[in-house]
Amino acid sequence: MITGARRVGKKVCGEDRTSHLSSRGFTLLEALISIAILGTILSFVYLSFFTAFNAKSYVERRNEVYQTGMQIMAHLKRELSSAYLDINPAGLISPYTYFIGIKDEWDGNPMDRLYFTTLSHVNIPVGNQVQGSDYAAIAYDTQIDEGKNKVYLVHREQPFFVAEPLTQGPGFIITRSAVSIAFYFFDANTKQWTDQWDTRLQGMNHLPYAVLIQLILKDRNGVDVPFREIVRLRMGP
Repeated sequence: MITGARRVGKKVCGEDRTSHLSSRGFTLLEALISIAILGTILSFVYLSFFTAFNAKSYVERRNEVYQTGMQIMAHLKRELSSAYLDINPAGLISPYTYFIGIKDEWDGNPMDRLYFTTLSHVNIPVGNQVQGSDYAAIAYDTQIDEGKNKVYLVHREQPFFVAEPLTQGPGFIITRSAVSIAFYFFDANTKQWTDQWDTRLQGMNHLPYAVLIQLILKDRNGVDVPFREIVRLRMGP
């Protein structure tokens, strides 16, 4: 009888100990470990999200300058391919048509200027009595903002005859992120590339066969993005 009572007592005592352990919850050490694990997981999640967000922003900034550069090159190609000179039977060029490429630089980078006449202008009538024209005087030059250390590429277009090509009217800025722009001209007579062209000079009464354009823009990531294209002039030699 006594032995049986002892056994019952032990059983009751064991049940009490188990109930006590199940009701006490987590210890402080267990809670700290759980928080550390959760913090590590959240850190990895944040790092992955932050990396993906930065990569997305980088690609968007790069695509933005790519679109700008491709639009500029397409515009240059359309206008240059239709470059036009009015040459009389004596071989003299009309003073209202020209093709002038001037070598220039800023801060050690090429900043060339280009002035030419073209037949690429959209023919839009300007009134009942005045017909539109596909003729246009085109200029590509730059504006330097030394305070911001930036170069603005400017496009100028006048749909009428201009006696002096270097005194073009107001234009519009096509990009504020130009690093450099350079033009090279292929002379069909000498079979060589040259970095200047001026039909106002004696013996230069013809267009270049082709024009090489080298443009560098800086994206918002601070990275230089180059563009390069060779344009064949349809009315060249």
